[in-house]
Amino acid sequence: MRALALLAFLCSPAAAVDADSATLWQERYVWDALLQARDRAARVSADPKLLEVVKTIAYQAAQQTANLEQIRNYAKSQGENLRYAYAQEDPNPSLAVIQGNFQTLAKGAEQVRNNLYYLTARLRLCQTQALPDAKLVENAMLVIAQIQQIQLRLNDLYLDTSASHAAVKAESWAGDDFFRFSSEHLLRAVVEVQDSVFTVYNAGYELYQLAQPDPAAPQ
Repeated sequence: MRALALLAFLCSPAAAVDADSATLWQERYVWDALLQARDRAARVSADPKLLEVVKTIAYQAAQQTANLEQIRNYAKSQGENLRYAYAQEDPNPSLAVIQGNFQTLAKGAEQVRNNLYYLTARLRLCQTQALPDAKLVENAMLVIAQIQQIQLRLNDLYLDTSASHAAVKAESWAGDDFFRFSSEHLLRAVVEVQDSVFTVYNAGYELYQLAQPDPAAPQ
């Protein structure tokens, strides 16, 4: 710092020039060469399957959107099943079937959560080899777009699951404690998917940031 201060003191005001606004063509050429070399390094030093893996992750994320949509369709139908069961003189047989459906849907939601954590781990591995690369930026954006779709499907699933849970609570006379717990367990399983959505989104966004070109580098 002392050396830099001394240099600034010795320079006359007329010689003070913005370093970013004046460069020799040789310097510009050298930096361009370094940027090109860095782009080549992204192809050479990184795993040759990196771009393909990121594309696969985007496809796998889209599969989770489809899984959530399927779970949502079944969860939404449980509302109709509950109305049918409550209209019966003895709702217990129908409620037993619905309880099994709640348990199956909860397992499905838990599987989606585990799948998203798995995709998070894959994205973290991709980050370790990420270098500025336009193609990698494009594929990372595709992953982020798919995760946004997951979030939208999860929002819809939560609304439908909450409606079924409210219907179970409203009819406290019907069903035993195990039945009511199965409804609460399903709602909790759906809510817990949110954490995995956050983690996979953060991993995808960090990969996107790492793949961005250096803003300080000359164009």
